[in-house]
Amino acid sequence: MPISLDRRTRSDADMTRITPEQFFTEVFPALNARHGDLVARGMAHLAARPLAIEVGDRAWTFTPVDGSIVVVDGVVADAFVVTLTEEHFSDWVQQQRTFNALVVGREMRCRDGSDFDISLWDSLWLTMLEGWPIVDDDLQFRDRTGRPLNLAQIFTPADDPADVAHFLREAGFVHLRGWIDPELMSTISDDIDRAVPAYVRGDGKSWWATIADGTLRCVRLQEFLEHSPTTEAILRSDSWQLLRRTIAADDDLVQAPVEGRCIEALIKPVGVVAGPSDVSFHRDCHFGRHAYDCSSATVGIAVTPTSEANGMLRVVAGSHRVAMPIEVAKTAPYLPVVGVPTAPGDLTVHLSCTLHESTPPRIAERKVMYGGNFRLAPRFATHADGTAALSDLRERVFEILLDEQPAESPTAS
Repeated sequence: MPISLDRRTRSDADMTRITPEQFFTEVFPALNARHGDLVARGMAHLAARPLAIEVGDRAWTFTPVDGSIVVVDGVVADAFVVTLTEEHFSDWVQQQRTFNALVVGREMRCRDGSDFDISLWDSLWLTMLEGWPIVDDDLQFRDRTGRPLNLAQIFTPADDPADVAHFLREAGFVHLRGWIDPELMSTISDDIDRAVPAYVRGDGKSWWATIADGTLRCVRLQEFLEHSPTTEAILRSDSWQLLRRTIAADDDLVQAPVEGRCIEALIKPVGVVAGPSDVSFHRDCHFGRHAYDCSSATVGIAVTPTSEANGMLRVVAGSHRVAMPIEVAKTAPYLPVVGVPTAPGDLTVHLSCTLHESTPPRIAERKVMYGGNFRLAPRFATHADGTAALSDLRERVFEILLDEQPAESPTAS
């Protein structure tokens, strides 16, 4: 049976303020009955420590017992301890914000642990809330005929659209060639160069990074559409709509209006030492709201070539199907890590739940655009405050990383 892109199980209309007492007495028992065994199995697989949550003057610890999870009062020995406000606890138990989001936003305190523990429990908590397993011993990559999938395959518009859609759902990404004219990329590269002087640090629409000689460089240009009629023409083309229909298959994907921040241009300088440029493994939904919004499809357009030598997109194939923690993807991934070298004009598509990273250029500056996001058609009411809060946090990430963290921060997302 084909894998659906629609992972949505929660509606913002059901959002309410949940106190710890309400959660542990009214909500948790049913969750634990459904998914506690998956969490316990995931903890064993990851060698994860118990999680203690402190809210006010009380604490509760999640710990495995006899193949499931129990909650005990207080903080048990060897627990990773997280301190939350009541508001943040309510958001966390409803998957509005993850530990990662709270840490990046400087809104959470923890002790007796590290970024690794945060990463493990962000994934384990998705397992508890959504039944998204940490590991699946039966996970395989098969084409529509049942043969092993070639994860390095490149699809063209001449290929069967059903094969393209199937590959994306099996692997969590797909590499495309021939969907747009590669000759247009030199024009778009020039458009990026001409646009850079229109951006300044603090304008709310650009990110900046420091390179080895101390120079501050603009690395992300939002609202790029107004600087590139060629890019706008691509997003309005028949080929782009063919792409949307091909990716959608049986899912109802819609394209955002071709305006404003529908696409961004990224510049990848050589030698970045601070700030967000090439971000290590992350999911696009890792700040939260996976169960409200996923999965969307993000399209990358290679403006200049990418390669193993000069940096490229890398994905963890199948990581939309199991909740592999980000820090595990960086250190000891148990699913295939696939590099996607691209020629100018190539497209990459990845799902918002797929672990992916951009490796840094070492030879020459690289340029790419991301956007044309195809999102699931609305099904539930959307909580504007929730989506706006995460959007605002993402826009502030570059200042946080530039001022306080090294370029490849483990909590960047």
